[in-house]
Amino acid sequence: MSKKKQPKQLSPENYIKIKARTLPIDACYINNDWIDSKMANIIILRKHTTGKFTFGIYLVDLLALGTKDTFFNFSQPIQIVDDILSRANFIQIEYNLAHNIIYGGNEFAEEHGFKIHKAFNSVTKYILEPDDDNIPLIEVEFGKDGKPLVII
Repeated sequence: MSKKKQPKQLSPENYIKIKARTLPIDACYINNDWIDSKMANIIILRKHTTGKFTFGIYLVDLLALGTKDTFFNFSQPIQIVDDILSRANFIQIEYNLAHNIIYGGNEFAEEHGFKIHKAFNSVTKYILEPDDDNIPLIEVEFGKDGKPLVII
C-alpha cells in the first residue's frame, strides 16, 4: 500500500507573499478623522473563495514616520472583521486612495531618514497591489508644510 504525499501547506506569511495578490480586494477602510489627525488606520480586505478574509492593517503617520505599525490576519471569518470595524469610526474608501496613503507615507518617511515598520516589507506589503503605474497617483499631503513633524 503506497501513501500519497500530502501537498505541503504554506504558512500564513508565505501564503500572503505568494498568493494574496490573487485574491480580490473586497473593501478598504480608514478612520474617519485621518485628515485632521494625520494618523491613518487603514484596513485592506482580500476575500478567499471560502468567504473568509485575509487582511492587512496599517497605522500610517502622515506627518513623518510612514507605516508605524502593521499586521495581518489570515483567513478569518467576517465576524472578526466586523469586530475590528466596530471599535472605531471607520469609513469605506477606494483602494487607490488607501494605496497612495500607505506607499506615499512610506516614501515620505524614507526620504527623511525614517525606517518604516519591518513587517511591511516582510509580509503586509503583499496584501497591497504592487506600487507601480497601474495605480493612479492621488495627491496626499505628508508632513507639515512639506517637512517631517515628529510629535512626542
